Amino acid sequence: MPEIAEDVRANLAGGDTGHALRMLMDGVNRLPSALSADRLDEALTDFPTTGDHRWDALLKGAVRYRLHQMGRKAPAWTKVEPLKQFWWPVAYSKEKAYVDMAHTPAELMRIGIFIDEREFTQA
Repeated sequence: MPEIAEDVRANLAGGDTGHALRMLMDGVNRLPSALSADRLDEALTDFPTTGDHRWDALLKGAVRYRLHQMGRKAPAWTKVEPLKQFWWPVAYSKEKAYVDMAHTPAELMRIGIFIDEREFTQA
């Protein structure tokens, strides 16, 4: 995860939140491949901050979600406190925000981040 966090940090610094999200999702979606290659423990090392606490929480929550889908226990570092204010990383309209709320994985909803689970398949 450190490489993913670095990619996200670089894209956020450049103002490209769309690419930051794609890099995050792509990295999280590679966890099954890491498992197949017997490198899951290596892939699941904690990471330095992305520079934004919301993106840190999103990455940790996304890892928890993906590992849950894989039937794997998430490392302790992925458990975070809920954000003080709800956050929609990709809500472009009120309608999209409502759809995101209806389709957000529990691991992200619990921490106040709303993103349609289908975003995980569109990276």
